[in-house]
Amino acid sequence: MAYPDPVSETENDFEKTQLLREIVVEYNQETCTYCPKTNEITATFDDRGGARWRSALRYHHGTFRALVQCPEGNSSGLVFSLYLSSLEGDKTQDEIDFEFLGNDKTIVETNYFVNVWDASKVG
Repeated sequence: MAYPDPVSETENDFEKTQLLREIVVEYNQETCTYCPKTNEITATFDDRGGARWRSALRYHHGTFRALVQCPEGNSSGLVFSLYLSSLEGDKTQDEIDFEFLGNDKTIVETNYFVNVWDASKVG
């Protein structure tokens, strides 16, 4: 369940589920396909590199859910991630990351940053 901003905060809002209806691919658009009918996004990794996509809407709060399927076999050196982030480029950024490592897909690494201007300098 996720709610686009603005939202009306009534008890019933927390019981509604909205599927992702529109995405924006920020780079390597040719490596991503999106099927609104099934709500599936497929990213192809090859010599063109990876891709990043995001929701076309901004969400104020909510519960977010995703089914992530990593490629079969050893894809060592490749990280598949899902993250929730406040508006990038803002003076402070909040972020929650879920990262699936290519060589061992049974492990999920998580990170979170709160009020960080440059997440790469956290450590």
